[in-house]
Amino acid sequence: MEILGLKKANCKNCHRCIRECPVKSIEFSSQQARIIKDECILCGRCVITCPQNAKVVRNDVAQVRQAMAEGRKVIASVAPSFIVDFPVEGIEQMRQLLAGLGFAGTEETAVGAHIVKSEYERIVRQAKQDVVITTCCPSVIKLIQKYHPQMLGCLAPVISPMDAHGKLIKEKDPDAYVVFIGPCISKKAEIEEYPTGIDCVLTFEEVRDWLAEAQITPPTVPCDKSGAMSRFFPKTGGIIQSMNRTGTGYRYYAIDGAEKCIQALKDLENGNLHHCFVEMSICEGSCINGPMVRSFRGGGMLECHDKVTDYAAPGYPDHMDYRDFTPQYHFSLDKTVRPELVREQVPGEKELREILEKMGKFMPEQELNCGSCGYPTCREKAKAVYNGKAEITMCLPYMKERAESFSDKIISSTPNAILVLDENLVIQQLNQAACHLLGLSRPDQAVKKDVSELLDPTDFAYVLADGRSITDKKTWLGEVDRFVEETIVYDIDSKLLIALMKDITEQQRRERKAAELRQQTIEVTDRIVEKQMRVVQEIASLLGETTAETKVALTKLKKAVDSSEERQ
Repeated sequence: MEILGLKKANCKNCHRCIRECPVKSIEFSSQQARIIKDECILCGRCVITCPQNAKVVRNDVAQVRQAMAEGRKVIASVAPSFIVDFPVEGIEQMRQLLAGLGFAGTEETAVGAHIVKSEYERIVRQAKQDVVITTCCPSVIKLIQKYHPQMLGCLAPVISPMDAHGKLIKEKDPDAYVVFIGPCISKKAEIEEYPTGIDCVLTFEEVRDWLAEAQITPPTVPCDKSGAMSRFFPKTGGIIQSMNRTGTGYRYYAIDGAEKCIQALKDLENGNLHHCFVEMSICEGSCINGPMVRSFRGGGMLECHDKVTDYAAPGYPDHMDYRDFTPQYHFSLDKTVRPELVREQVPGEKELREILEKMGKFMPEQELNCGSCGYPTCREKAKAVYNGKAEITMCLPYMKERAESFSDKIISSTPNAILVLDENLVIQQLNQAACHLLGLSRPDQAVKKDVSELLDPTDFAYVLADGRSITDKKTWLGEVDRFVEETIVYDIDSKLLIALMKDITEQQRRERKAAELRQQTIEVTDRIVEKQMRVVQEIASLLGETTAETKVALTKLKKAVDSSEERQ
């Protein structure tokens, strides 16, 4: 499993991780953000900033539990920033907490920090390096490897305090299973990419969750308060503060934060700085503000600084004791870092202009450089599109203008009147068709006016009060002498009333004329039927008289014939 992954279902298309990523190692496509492993420096800022918890850090607690289940002697090497993130006063109480989880022993990584800073002091005394870049941070190493490989020669060729401490523990106990516990995500990558004395890395967050699951009670053992200078390492400038700098002739700089580190590397690349010692941390505030530290993000920056200082040097600055660890070791501190240059295609001006025009940027003044897409400038965004890392639709101003333009075209081209009112029944917007219906020449003659000045507000007030829409209601607008078919809807999200009115005056007039014609036809038909009935009745009457006379005559004729036959 990758160290840093993504919960696709949680990603909500907000671009926030892209904005926060200092090296833009996030690809966005199909409404999803994806971390580009080969470009990522594992600073963890995307994890901290994601509002939907879509970024996932690999959890390695099961690996440590397995080692414990196998009967391995599991020793914890705890980063010195533990003092700000756990409810403890010193390593003794941290040891008690971790013993409850099954750790056979707990030691301070600050012991390894002492070994490393002593090597830094030796490098400075030798003065063979004009510029010395030092860091405990694998993310700074990755930043230089991937984006500033020409500065690799300035890196102090020294292993990290984590590595030094792990090797020290194993030098004393070769069978120990050493677990580093710290505030970083990138430490997980360090042990995979370099041979170290560490078997597994857990973050503070993993251990906090494990402690909560195990319901470990708060520690109570007393703690040593004598201090150790190498405990300064987790704060900005802590490496420098722990060193003996007397008479070196070097200038010392402490740089924290990814953007500042990038700028410092660019400054150093210019070759204008000499005989300087530069301490770098990718996190602002250094390790006490690591991505897996909870307390610093809670707003206690000054408290965290004070905790580190008080633990490293009680009585600082007036009664500072320069006490430190005195470990003995017999392993090499050398470290070689190789370049891993990130190569991106560089588009020409023609390609950039074509992409910018697709984003609606036809002139330089249209390049807003608002950063809503996650990139600092429109040109950087266009470059990302060219490299397949971004989409045109990530440009929010462009999409907003496009949507508004499309909406305006629909509203302006429809033959039906459209009015938009706020909850006070004040007209906020209307189209040209509405102006024509109301007998206005321009929309501004109605905007910001109460609808009652132009129309009967009854239906609008009903929809606003009741919440139910009116649909296709035929209404006579006496104010403008028009018939309309109106639909009124209340949009609760925008708190606006939207009215659609179709002018059916001519239709109503045609229907009225048709109704009048039908009535006239019925009346004419009734008169014709009445007249025909009279004629029929008269004919029937005449036929009745003739029939009676004929019957009398035929009867007489029959009798005459019968009488004649009898006489014969």
